[in-house]
Amino acid sequence: MFDEATQKMLLQEFLAENREALDRVERGLLQLEQDPSDRESLLAVFRDMHTIKGNCRMLGFVHLEELTHTAESLLDLLREGKRRMEPQIGGPLLGVVDTVRATLRTIEQTGDEGQTDFAGQVLLLGALLEQENPSLSPVDGPPSSRPDEKESPQTRMDSIRISIDRLDGLMNQIGELGSAYNQLKYAIQRHPSRIEQDLETLGQQIQGLQHVILQYRLQPIGQIWDNCHRLVRDLAVETRKKVILELSGEETEVDRGVLVAIKEVLGHLIRNAIDHGIERPGERTAQGKSPVGRLKLSAEQKHGQIHLEIQDDGRGIDVEAVRRKAMLSHLMSPEQAMTMGEAEILRLILLPGFSTAKQLSKISGRGTGLDVVRAAVDKLGGTITITSQQGSGSQFHLRIPQTMAIVPALLVSACRESYAIPQAHIIELLSLYGRDIAAHVEGKMRSPMVRVRDRLFPLVSLLDVVAKPGSGAPSPRTVAQLQALPALHVVLLQSEELLFALAVDGIQEPANLVIKPLHTLFANISILAGMAVLADGSACFLLNVEELHKS
Repeated sequence: MFDEATQKMLLQEFLAENREALDRVERGLLQLEQDPSDRESLLAVFRDMHTIKGNCRMLGFVHLEELTHTAESLLDLLREGKRRMEPQIGGPLLGVVDTVRATLRTIEQTGDEGQTDFAGQVLLLGALLEQENPSLSPVDGPPSSRPDEKESPQTRMDSIRISIDRLDGLMNQIGELGSAYNQLKYAIQRHPSRIEQDLETLGQQIQGLQHVILQYRLQPIGQIWDNCHRLVRDLAVETRKKVILELSGEETEVDRGVLVAIKEVLGHLIRNAIDHGIERPGERTAQGKSPVGRLKLSAEQKHGQIHLEIQDDGRGIDVEAVRRKAMLSHLMSPEQAMTMGEAEILRLILLPGFSTAKQLSKISGRGTGLDVVRAAVDKLGGTITITSQQGSGSQFHLRIPQTMAIVPALLVSACRESYAIPQAHIIELLSLYGRDIAAHVEGKMRSPMVRVRDRLFPLVSLLDVVAKPGSGAPSPRTVAQLQALPALHVVLLQSEELLFALAVDGIQEPANLVIKPLHTLFANISILAGMAVLADGSACFLLNVEELHKS
């Protein structure tokens, strides 16, 4: 009999191994639905299901053992060529994956298998085992029956496996950190002249350790994309559409915390694309399109930012319908609506409750819309760009930080307060004095502009944006007032594909900041993306560069 610590360790290993095997089974079943002749995938699915069954038997989970044993028997018929993969088989097998996955969560929380209806699924699989060469239906079978309980985004990301080599490397760095601390302590007591040098060494060791831990937190975005295949499959069956999901950039690494946040975002965008974007086969054929819709999901890392694109080849967004809806909803006057550009009109679909659909659907008409996506991306300090061509499809481009754990930033000041700007957005720093200010600051279209190497950029004053009521700060400052300043410090920034300049009171120093979520008091201030505590104990806000540009 194992002691309590050993039992706990065995249970954690059981849960981790089975979850990984379930992920592989799910991917393999989806591949087999696309290509029933893929024998390599079939054999891999069979082996993993056999492993899961054996694990359940070893720990005494008899109901799970019976369910997975029956699923294994059905897979054995496929393996022997007595049956072939079809929706009537794929759906129930995917249902087994869902049931086992939900039961593992129950086991983790309570220690037992819970009250799931295992018998019903065993009977269904048993009936499929007894069938011989059933006739195939021309219509796709029903989607697998997912348990009502939704999988938490944290379920697969609450732990991480680290190789022994990495763990040894981490221990070595901790040892070096301890050594640097001892050297500093000795210098304080015996050799004050060495304090500054030893303090610098300690700081380097801490930064090195932060970098290593940050690398451990980075995970391939493909981890959350695996579920997208299943989601697309089930939604396509439910809407009676045919959809192929194409992925690129699965190896792009993102911080675990960001992965958790964007998992729900991707789900909303995929549902929106399949429900509202991609047409049914008959409609697509009538338009000269392939009956099979394509949904493309791509990711790449650029300058510390992750660029995500979700693109479909469906009907696109009717810009004029969005414009009319905005006027009918009194979101803007007819004059405003008619002068807004297409990009601005398309962003209206991100507003709470905004929809041009004539009727709500079970898939995306649940009272929450793309405003959930915008809120999640804003919270990460990211941006969304929407493009669409009616009849050809839509594209959502998301740009989010690779990590929100430690952000390289530049500290600047305004209103005697410190603010942080993510270094990934910074192009150049410029300080002007005296007559040089008037030579570089101009007014165009009644707005301040700054000239940098014969090129004009819009100039936004951080003081004007953050000035508190009654502080006496002019808001907004005119071109003449800016030209009259004794010194003007400018940070040239990039927002999406546009460049603009931010005027600040002072440029301080770069810093690697540990970013924390905003307190609820500040959650609705769009120009703020997070906060950090500086070395002197004061609070510092991280600025959302995209929102600054809009200001």
